[in-house]
Amino acid sequence: MVSTRMYRPSMALILRGSLITLTRKCGTSGCRCTRGELHTTPALSYSVGGVTKMLTLRVEDLPRVQAALARYQRAQAALERHVVRSVETLRREKTAAKRRGR
Repeated sequence: MVSTRMYRPSMALILRGSLITLTRKCGTSGCRCTRGELHTTPALSYSVGGVTKMLTLRVEDLPRVQAALARYQRAQAALERHVVRSVETLRREKTAAKRRGR
């Protein structure tokens, strides 16, 4: 289970996943979907513990969700840059200690 202990309502929304569009027929006779014009619903597809989940969205939610997905991508890229710098620092420290004879 994912802990929400650190989440604060004032924090910016950050989401991992993909925006997808679900299509379906409603089954009502005479509806446009019976002629092939299917109904569409935006959704967020994401995984938790290796299980893919979907959260259907309202059209008005899309800008907020798109921004949250972009924030996740930026945070992930920043974390990756930090990891690379950390490995480089550790490598330099190890080399320096080796030169000093430790």
